[in-house]
Amino acid sequence: MEPAAGVTREEIIRLMLCQLSAYGYSSLSQAIATHTKVPMTTESNSRLSELVSAGLQSESRRLGGDVEGDAEVSAEHHEETGGLDLGRAAHSGAAATMPRYSTWYMTRHKGAATTAAFSRDGRYIATGSVDTSLKLIEVDRVRCPLTGMARPEDKPVIRTLYHHTAEITGVAFHPNGLVLASCSVDRTIKLFDLSAAYGKHSFQSMKDNHAYRSIAFHPSGEYLAAGGDGCEVRVYNVSTGKAYLLGSGAQHSAGITGVGYASSGALVSSSSRDGSVKLWDGATGKCVRTLDRAHGGQAATAVAFSQNSKYVLTTGLDSRVCLWDVGSGRLMHAYEGATLDSPSSGAVFSYDDSRVLVADSRLNDIVSWDAVSGNLVARSAQHKQLVTCIAPSPAAPAFMTCSADECVRFWSPDDV
Repeated sequence: MEPAAGVTREEIIRLMLCQLSAYGYSSLSQAIATHTKVPMTTESNSRLSELVSAGLQSESRRLGGDVEGDAEVSAEHHEETGGLDLGRAAHSGAAATMPRYSTWYMTRHKGAATTAAFSRDGRYIATGSVDTSLKLIEVDRVRCPLTGMARPEDKPVIRTLYHHTAEITGVAFHPNGLVLASCSVDRTIKLFDLSAAYGKHSFQSMKDNHAYRSIAFHPSGEYLAAGGDGCEVRVYNVSTGKAYLLGSGAQHSAGITGVGYASSGALVSSSSRDGSVKLWDGATGKCVRTLDRAHGGQAATAVAFSQNSKYVLTTGLDSRVCLWDVGSGRLMHAYEGATLDSPSSGAVFSYDDSRVLVADSRLNDIVSWDAVSGNLVARSAQHKQLVTCIAPSPAAPAFMTCSADECVRFWSPDDV
């Protein structure tokens, strides 16, 4: 069968490759790319499903039928089903159980470890450091300590990448799993091709006038949000490298400490040293909500969406982690009991949103709360100095920590 008129074979195959990667089949996608000699790209990996959906809707309207979900939903009120729901959980009386965590694997940088992130499928971890290097870790090579010592051939660190000239402050995997982005105090964002067998340097770079502090990919992979010591949130087109600013006239009044995308891509979040947290329309770039003085006038150091985008989690130098309702802007919970006086303090959700995790900046341990009840349920300590980052796995009850002691640790429950 020949492709439809005006659409080439390469265009169809590229759409298929990107969609397979979006579904988590990165290895299969790469194998098909090699066999068909159609190169992978960093373009939208959900474009095929979008086109199919639009085509089905068009066909349904032409035939006089309805397609569920055809109505427009405003970005400000968009929610996905499932995930954390305080109202439903309160009625059910459900409470999260906290497994006992231990370190399964530890490796070191040559300077303070500063940042980490998992790939979308949870198979890989990237870590960054003051030493300007990036380490790529394959999770399947990490062995449970109860099964015996790791074998020399396991070697979880499968690659070390270089190209920055100063401290690395943020990392993010492209949704297709084949590209890693990193940002740095050297005022650049670098993109690395992980499908290249031996490449250690980036293939694309974006530059700004200020140090970058945080980056996040749009779920489609087409765009990359970035924030840093400037007051503006920038969104880059990954293919062209061109940037535009969010919210003309509505920017923060101090540097950006964190950025993130809602799982649908409909909203972008940002936290700032000015103490505010902002939500931006992912399509128009307009500011749709500002949480002024989210932490009593103290700097907001991090922000993260729940999986269903109903809530946003913020961290501040007032030593509180706050859970906000996205639709109303109402404070739902304040998680307390940890000292959070470091600019690197950043709370995250566990992989299933049942727990909230943050590092106590004085005791250097990991504090865990039940996300629904707000009860502090556990503390875990292994690092000898300040914990600079916690990165949760998206696929399993595991997480990665980075520390000023130069170590990165992979944590997992003992009974897995």
